[in-house]
Amino acid sequence: MFDHKSIVQEIKTPFVLKSGVRVFMQRDDQIHPFISGNKWFKLKHNIRDFLTSEATSIMTFGGAYSNHLVATAAACAMQQIPCMGMVRGDELQPNSNYVLRLCSEFGMKLKFISRQGYSEAKRNPSEFENKKVFVIPEGGDNAAGILGCQDIVKDYTLFDHVAVPVGTATTFSGIINGSKGESHIQGFAALKNASYLSETVSGNTSYNNWTLQTSYSYGGFGHFDESQSKFNRQFASETGILLDPVYTGKMMRGVYALISENVIKPVESVLCIHTGGLTGLLSEKWLNS
Repeated sequence: MFDHKSIVQEIKTPFVLKSGVRVFMQRDDQIHPFISGNKWFKLKHNIRDFLTSEATSIMTFGGAYSNHLVATAAACAMQQIPCMGMVRGDELQPNSNYVLRLCSEFGMKLKFISRQGYSEAKRNPSEFENKKVFVIPEGGDNAAGILGCQDIVKDYTLFDHVAVPVGTATTFSGIINGSKGESHIQGFAALKNASYLSETVSGNTSYNNWTLQTSYSYGGFGHFDESQSKFNRQFASETGILLDPVYTGKMMRGVYALISENVIKPVESVLCIHTGGLTGLLSEKWLNS
């Protein structure tokens, strides 16, 4: 299930061609319709660990629009593993939105808990674990997730820069470790005031070939305006590549900004990691942007 081969596509938009920088995108959004991008890599070792355990079901956590929940539900369905999703928001129902409906379609049982209760569960997910229940933290944010994300860059040839969106820093940390100190790994935080993640990354890797970019969240996590919508539409029309509004769209705006600011210089090359999550294009907020 977790074998794959990444597709790398060169980006030749008018902006990029004029800049003199060679830009490529690793199309990990193409791995699977629902277990796409970094979700594939963060789940691979977690599910393998489950299969070697005594547990008979998987439990994980996510918000109402969590791509991680959908990916886990799909992966468990493929392996015929019973699973439960603990969902933030006790006012929600299984058909509240397209994400939760997809989880239900894949057979995931959903339990809706208060936002305060969810925060407590997120801090101590192991409290839910026992011999029968294997717990995967929100977003696959654990050692197994980091280990899986090392494989994101295992096939790449050397680029001057590798760009990746950053949420919890699991994927960012894994890519840094997978790079083995080569290239400069540029992580674009999707959250406001995310400098605290530098400490998280430092605890996950011994390499120093990375920079956490915190100035390109464009409104913060889950926020976007007409300028983001315009950027994504133009990028799609020039490349045929859809970007999600929360992570990859903001990463590419950040890459363009670093090129404009001469941080990424002419004749240098950059590999941009597409982390999937395209179900986000179906949200009412994005559709109305």
